[in-house]
Amino acid sequence: MARPRGEDQEEFNDFDPMDAIENLEYNNKKLQSDNLSLSTAISSQGFSDQDDQNLIHYQLETDRILERIERFLKGDEIKFSENGVYYTEPTKKILAIIKQDKKTGSKYYIQEIKEANKKDVEIHTKVVVRIINKEKKEIDVNQKDSSFILNKMKEMDLIDMGYEYIKIIDEDKKPFNEYGVAELMRIISQYVTKETFLSFYTEERIYEILADLGNSINNFLYCNYEKMGMDTKFKESKYTLIVINILHTIESCYRRAINGNEQEHLRTRGIVTQSQGMGMNIPRPQQQTKWNPLKPSTW
Repeated sequence: MARPRGEDQEEFNDFDPMDAIENLEYNNKKLQSDNLSLSTAISSQGFSDQDDQNLIHYQLETDRILERIERFLKGDEIKFSENGVYYTEPTKKILAIIKQDKKTGSKYYIQEIKEANKKDVEIHTKVVVRIINKEKKEIDVNQKDSSFILNKMKEMDLIDMGYEYIKIIDEDKKPFNEYGVAELMRIISQYVTKETFLSFYTEERIYEILADLGNSINNFLYCNYEKMGMDTKFKESKYTLIVINILHTIESCYRRAINGNEQEHLRTRGIVTQSQGMGMNIPRPQQQTKWNPLKPSTW
């Protein structure tokens, strides 16, 4: 190795190995800092595969649609609060007669219903709507079980506790019973799927599907409406409205698949996202003069 001459000789004489090691450590830490800045810059551009996947999942999910249909079939009421929208079972206020069992302390809430028969003669019917047992637990009674409970009450020593307004579930506002809701949801869930969104349909084919489905649902309800819980005139009056709502909801799902529009939208979004990621303006670390242990000016 040739000996350095002139200015290089002086720099060589001033060379300190410990300073060189410190400078190596400094440069290493600076590279780590630059890498961290680079990662932060990439994150700040919003280029996240996870975020994109979450958006696609949200766009294709069917839970919200199916839940809304189920709430409609159950007759649930929409309520509003500071926290947003929520659903509750339909309720009504009634004036109830209260009877208490001397032996157990259980309370029986009885509603007196006035009805007119075919000869327009007013008939008074008593129905047990609620029981508060000796453990103070509230039990809402189904109307079909009321007769059995009233017969049992004849064997009890009851105290008349007067009248009280109470809030109970309004069964008249529920168009279907549990069986009816379950059967219709089983049918609807075969049409409201992500596979439907991602399919390819012409408008004419969608009309054919809806026509076939509408006729089938109409026939099914006509043959089973009483078994499914449509046992009053008020509930029967919702018959057409329910069929139309089901068909319109399913039509909206199929229209997303006209000519494969949903597929095309997701494919285009994927291309745009990748292009944005490749074209980001990411800050680059400044190029520095190569460090030379023999030249203090590069330290």
